[in-house]
Amino acid sequence: MLHGKFSIALVAAAFLLLWARPSAAVTKKDGDAPKKPVTVTSDTMEAKTSENVVVFRGNVVAVEDFTLCSDELHIRYGEAKDVSEIEASGNVRIFQDNKTSTSDRALYNRNERTIILTGRPQVKQCTDTVKGDRITVFLDKDNALVESEKGSRVKAVIMPEKSCTDEKKGAEKAISEEARCKGAR
Repeated sequence: MLHGKFSIALVAAAFLLLWARPSAAVTKKDGDAPKKPVTVTSDTMEAKTSENVVVFRGNVVAVEDFTLCSDELHIRYGEAKDVSEIEASGNVRIFQDNKTSTSDRALYNRNERTIILTGRPQVKQCTDTVKGDRITVFLDKDNALVESEKGSRVKAVIMPEKSCTDEKKGAEKAISEEARCKGAR
């Protein structure tokens, strides 16, 4: 009889654990967070509907939860007609909080929330700077991976005193997104 009560208790405990645990289909991953709208301004726009691509050219400014400035920008759409990838080229600058990135090209994977910078990439945070041949920025993890090609090396300059005051942040936020893009690379 003790064995029967133990079995019922075990089944009841298993049922409660399964019922209380969120289903794998319902559990959200980092990449499943609600997506913000992408606002793009440029001199021209060309929609290539059959290719699921929209091309923006000239003084491009794209804003999501960061600001991306470039000469040209390609937005690719997935099967659900949502933005899946943004590729920027020419004088690329990205601003987010106290971080500024520059490169010749940037590829933003919206589902993975990564930006891959190539072509003289550099990331500055406050007074610190890092350079390499390829920099991958993980937006949701506030991390980056800096890689060098054969024969070259990664270079980081880490300042002993950080010049990243709240005053500077407040001044940067007061500047319009387009004004930030007009600055020198």
